[in-house]
Amino acid sequence: MGFINRLLGRNQSKLPPFDFSRNRFPAKKQWPPNLRELTEKQQFYFERKFKRRTRLKSIKPTWNKWTKIVQWSMISFIVVHGVFFYDFAADPMNPTPGKQPFQGLRDKMWAILGNFYTQSSTTAGVPDRGARRLESMGNPRAGVEEFDDASPKAG
Repeated sequence: MGFINRLLGRNQSKLPPFDFSRNRFPAKKQWPPNLRELTEKQQFYFERKFKRRTRLKSIKPTWNKWTKIVQWSMISFIVVHGVFFYDFAADPMNPTPGKQPFQGLRDKMWAILGNFYTQSSTTAGVPDRGARRLESMGNPRAGVEEFDDASPKAG
């Protein structure tokens, strides 16, 4: 264990190893109990009590919450992708080759969205990429010259 601690950059423990024979706080009951020595009623009580304790210890609300969020997000993404974007016509495992099973839904979606994801020069009012500006932007140092004159010259 010391080698792993050195690899991870942890310091060696300065405490001596625990000595169970010199324990100031001895346990009241032997753990784990010998189940053969217990009656059936005591065994049942023991199992019920410790199953309940382990169940309570294993509940982690934030982990459960984020696990649910991730699971439902993944399920939603896969369903939306499968219904609206996946190309079933080209899928070799499709039982009806060449057919899109959700074509009606796809057509409705693209009719609603229309040209939301496309850009045309008439709607956007933006010149084509790489086109020259029609008007000058002016001097990039406009308004800076007067401050340069006021500052002391070095040299």
